[in-house]
Amino acid sequence: MKSNKLILFILFATFFASCDNELEIDPKQNEDATVTLSTETGITNILTGAYAIAADGDVYGGRILTSADLLAQTGITATTDFRWRGTFGECRQFYSKSILVNNAFVQQIYARNYQIINAANTVIENIDKVQDTERQTTMVAEANFLRSMAYFDLVRFFAKPYEAGQANPQLGVVIRPNAIYDFTIDLAKERSTVDEVYTVIIAGLNLAYNDLPEDNSFYADKYAAKALLARVYLQQGNYPAARDAAHDVIENSGRSLSARYANAFNHDENQSEDIFAIQITKQTGENEMTNLYASENNGGRGGDIEIRSTYLAKFTDPADERRNFNYINPDNGRRLTSKYTNQFGDVPLIRLAEMYLIRAEANFRAGTFTGNTPVADINLLRTRANATNFLTVNLATILRERELELAMEGFAIHDLKRTKASIDVFADGTELIPYNDNSLVFPIPLREMDTNSKISQNPGYGG
Repeated sequence: MKSNKLILFILFATFFASCDNELEIDPKQNEDATVTLSTETGITNILTGAYAIAADGDVYGGRILTSADLLAQTGITATTDFRWRGTFGECRQFYSKSILVNNAFVQQIYARNYQIINAANTVIENIDKVQDTERQTTMVAEANFLRSMAYFDLVRFFAKPYEAGQANPQLGVVIRPNAIYDFTIDLAKERSTVDEVYTVIIAGLNLAYNDLPEDNSFYADKYAAKALLARVYLQQGNYPAARDAAHDVIENSGRSLSARYANAFNHDENQSEDIFAIQITKQTGENEMTNLYASENNGGRGGDIEIRSTYLAKFTDPADERRNFNYINPDNGRRLTSKYTNQFGDVPLIRLAEMYLIRAEANFRAGTFTGNTPVADINLLRTRANATNFLTVNLATILRERELELAMEGFAIHDLKRTKASIDVFADGTELIPYNDNSLVFPIPLREMDTNSKISQNPGYGG
């Protein structure tokens, strides 16, 4: 079994223009759009390009993950788990909950995800150019996986949270069901509801799961789709479905936990725990996670995101490897995570550990024991981390374990929203930011507002 990894291909530069709105096939390159769309090689390269966009530092190569973690912090040094110490004004806006409508990182996250969606749509609509029918099926499934992944993060960042058990009529994001080839025409379109966006996400992932092979080399496979589906169901509060999806991955994917917690990170070879990961090589450049989290000696900027004592205090066992998986930067005294110390190492997007956490939480909430008891799943991870096992667990224990296991991997704000937790700005609880506060939702970028006459801005950002 090979882990799925996204590789930054040079074809990205060859076949796709880095436009500010949505993916365009660059007519200035050697192959014009007509030739690209009329050949099997061209369609294959467009799919490759979609993976490459996803792997970019603006998206899953880093910024989607760091933005989610910074947005969940208090913004106050005395109470935050992770403090922003860098110079990027865009990140400081996330950290302080003062996001401006012209935030460049927000614009990039929005544009890049719609580039992925447009590339996926292009592949699906032109798949007849691929001769082998089995390859056709796999490529369409991969495109559906990538498109669903992009919609999932768009709706989580740019819309109010999904409310379990509700109709979810709140504004989501624009659904683009068809490829865009001509950007000179009127592309104005209204935002779909949050419920409608989730329906598209789930349908795409189910199709991907049904049609992807169990082993797909560097790309999304059957269990990458099911693992992402488990994450989506958990975000919805659909615990039986989340439980069953996670259980399927645990039992049937062939993945296994790394022997030690540290082994799940900083590797540039396939690892047993990876379900879906981005691979950065010496040819493709720096790991954006390392850029913000690491010292200069480890390929970063000195440690823009610093671990604070409030985070360390959440560990009940001082011997827990996860508590001690950090280091002090000798240049500035900042405590930094050890998860990103190899600038050419993989960026894990989905680890098997997450599936155990989903199964434990979903089983507990549903009152079931599918696969294992919640305490057994939690203790499996604690044993791996050399932490004392629990005799029993409750929901708070499970959620805390998730926080400790997955810290600095892009889960913080999404877990806060789905559990309806508030951000306690001050330790005495005198100032709380509720989970559905306007400041925790990204603004629709100005370029989209200027070019789409039918779209409406999120509350708190005018327009």
